[in-house]
Amino acid sequence: MHIMSDVSNTREPAQATRPTVLVVGATGYLGRHIVAALRRAGYPVRALARDPQRLGFIPDAGVEVFVGQVTRPETLAGLCDGVSIVVSTLGVRSLKRRPTPWEVDYQGNLNVLRLAEAAGVQCFVFAGVLHGEQLRRSIAVVEPRERFIDALQTSGVPWTVLRPTGFFNDMEIIFDQARRGRVIQVGNGATRMNPIHPTDLAEAVIRCIEDPAARNATIELGGPDVYSYAEIAQMAFRALGKPPRTLRIAPGLVEGVSAVVKPFNPTAAGFLRFFRAVMTEDMVAPCSGHIHLADFYAQLANGGAASQEPSAIMPAPGSGS
Repeated sequence: MHIMSDVSNTREPAQATRPTVLVVGATGYLGRHIVAALRRAGYPVRALARDPQRLGFIPDAGVEVFVGQVTRPETLAGLCDGVSIVVSTLGVRSLKRRPTPWEVDYQGNLNVLRLAEAAGVQCFVFAGVLHGEQLRRSIAVVEPRERFIDALQTSGVPWTVLRPTGFFNDMEIIFDQARRGRVIQVGNGATRMNPIHPTDLAEAVIRCIEDPAARNATIELGGPDVYSYAEIAQMAFRALGKPPRTLRIAPGLVEGVSAVVKPFNPTAAGFLRFFRAVMTEDMVAPCSGHIHLADFYAQLANGGAASQEPSAIMPAPGSGS
């Protein structure tokens, strides 16, 4: 039996009026925050996990864990039974050769979509990539995700595609570089973006679930503040009380390394090209959310592991967007 019982048979009263939400990618950085936000809002959750030990949270009375693997359809029987909403953040984030984005971002999500179609789910919410429609033409690792979006939009299942900017775990990489003394920048550092914290993205997912106007719509969203990469680096050094030091790399060098790596590891080569693209082309979306990068960096500087726990950073009472 795929579904493991949660820790208690007691159900919260609010769950009787809320539809069950399946979260695909629940063990990932975004997925964990989405599960936490859904629970705070009183939604019963089914969390798909290949390895339950990687969930990063302890299932409560409103969370059941479905053990299965998206690349093995035979392990997914019954996944969408009794589910009204599917939320997927599933995608390859590793530089390993396997599994490939075609196996996970496209086929894995497609396997879930076919089950959702058969079960008659009310909505499928998918986290895509900002400017993915343009990037798919030149960045190979983006195409599988966009191909799945094509399939989702023609499936007959009501859908919402979220296209967020970069996330705070990417900004933590910059902070860690600053802690070590030097931040690496591709190009001149003038490229702008407004990164979004996964808690803010998770709250946007809930708004999409509850808003009929979000059906069959693509929504771009970013965090509350727009910065250049140079400003982000300066902010990290300022939080650490260190003088700013950067190492600038020519975009062509990243392209060259990608070309050398490609015959041995196409996935790693693709992510290098994606990295070059987002570091040299603005990734700015409509501002939303309440969690500010400066506060995130201040917490990291004070010894917090802000990106690890879904409840680690919450908006301050009365904070604006």
